[in-house]
Amino acid sequence: LQGNLSRPPGREHFEPTSMFIWNWYLTQEAFQSPTSIWRLNVIHGFVDQSRISVFGHNIFVTLIARRSRHFAGARFLKRGANNKGYVANDVETEQIVHDAATTSFFLPPGRYGSNPGYTSFLQHRGSIPVYWAQEAAAMAAKPQIELTVVDPYYTAAAKHFNSMFKRYGTPIMVLNLVKCKEKTRRESILLEQLTDAITYLNQFLPDDRRIQYVAWDMAHASKSGDQDVIATLEDLAEQVLETTGFFHSGAEPSVNVERRAITGKHRTTRMFQHGILRTNCVDCLDRTNAAEFVVGKCALGHQLFALGILTSPYVPFDCDAVNVLNILYHDHGDTIALQYGGSHLVNTMETYRKISPWTSHSRDMIESIRRYYSNSFTDAEKQDAMNLFLGNYVPLKQTTPLWELTSDFALHNEHPLLQAPIPRYGMSVSCTFHGDDDRHDDSRTATVRGGHRMRLTSIKTAACQSPLRIWTHTLTSTIGQPRTR
Repeated sequence: LQGNLSRPPGREHFEPTSMFIWNWYLTQEAFQSPTSIWRLNVIHGFVDQSRISVFGHNIFVTLIARRSRHFAGARFLKRGANNKGYVANDVETEQIVHDAATTSFFLPPGRYGSNPGYTSFLQHRGSIPVYWAQEAAAMAAKPQIELTVVDPYYTAAAKHFNSMFKRYGTPIMVLNLVKCKEKTRRESILLEQLTDAITYLNQFLPDDRRIQYVAWDMAHASKSGDQDVIATLEDLAEQVLETTGFFHSGAEPSVNVERRAITGKHRTTRMFQHGILRTNCVDCLDRTNAAEFVVGKCALGHQLFALGILTSPYVPFDCDAVNVLNILYHDHGDTIALQYGGSHLVNTMETYRKISPWTSHSRDMIESIRRYYSNSFTDAEKQDAMNLFLGNYVPLKQTTPLWELTSDFALHNEHPLLQAPIPRYGMSVSCTFHGDDDRHDDSRTATVRGGHRMRLTSIKTAACQSPLRIWTHTLTSTIGQPRTR
């Protein structure tokens, strides 16, 4: 919504994000222009809307989830990231709150984009952006996690976060909910990988644009009696709203200025969301959906306050508005889980609030069995259908039939010789050297355009009459792999 209301009106100015259009391959040949009136873009995810009444105001709450078409697939067949930086189970969730007392953003004419009755908040979920996999075994409900590629420069994570910076801006906040204490190491392997990846990538970013990382064992906190899962998530949610903000399509209501008479400040322009929260667990289903709901619940309070409906940006848990939002996020989580895991949510919000009835245990067991059956017996056909529909596999006479492929790895990854190099920012290869070539010192320095300093090493060999000097320097991008030349 923020992007749509920030551009001029008219379909000719509409630029859809191609990664969320699932019929992109099917329509690209016939309608090459994304603004064609004959082109109907299709998303895969979730859409629902509910109306709530708050002090006589008709408020519409809309939840939209958009699943990425890149590296899409079933649970055990698509894990981690590919070498293009796309991750599995990549879903963007937008929460829109609209006051129906005002007209739409199309009427009256000339008011497009300045209607103060719309707010939106954006979240993101996606698999851990490193190279890892789980082999679906017929007798193992939880296969062992394996790191498939040793990537010391974390190129997949670098490309993934570069894409997020381009789409959402900064800061990027990462909430990692995987387990850290286990009898048999499974999820903790990914905890170490993601922690090391973000620590490595942050050294190439300016201080004010670094990835903000929070790791918290939500499963352990839920089972322990001395930790309040909901209170911890609410504190984190308030920090997220303070850091990234949310989108409001118009000026601040005058009633809010009167309530805040001490400061006397009045926001007369639109407010934008800068950056995004990225949440993940192992599957990005149960724990992730619960965390997204709590963040969405805190965002709902801020959105209603920005519309001038509430006197404070806080809504209690046991109220009608939050109950409606809970149903929306529950259906949202069930749909996302069906698409990726093959069953509904196993652990719902009531589980983490510890108010679930005793009958929920049998329900959770049934959903676990459904997920196990789907992953073991039906996911392969689902994956083939997705590869065919999305254009990852194009049937030709000279190609191997889809059902005879032992793996679809080549369909989702670029050939190593065809990969584009990681971009370098603010750096030039032309150097000005300081020092004398005839000096016998082992090193000297050079200044790279932009003021960067680097040390160059001279190597002498005994087999040569004169010293053989090999000058090497290291260039680093804003976020990515160091390159030595």
